[in-house]
Amino acid sequence: MFKRILFFYIDGFKNLSDLGRKLWVIIIIKLVVIFVVIKAFFFPTLSSKIKSKQAQQELYIKQLTKITTTTKKEE
Repeated sequence: MFKRILFFYIDGFKNLSDLGRKLWVIIIIKLVVIFVVIKAFFFPTLSSKIKSKQAQQELYIKQLTKITTTTKKEE
């Protein structure tokens, strides 16, 4: 079943016109660029904000214990 669906889409993309292929390539490139930009600028990692290893470890422990204590209180 999955194999038939996969081959259906592969066959459909093989039979696309040149314009259709170019449009799909543009769409895929735009999506990749958008997600990379969003990830880089709007979701920075905690490691990039804090430089010292000790401060990173303390922050991770603080965040993990805060998550576990809040879930226990809700139950």
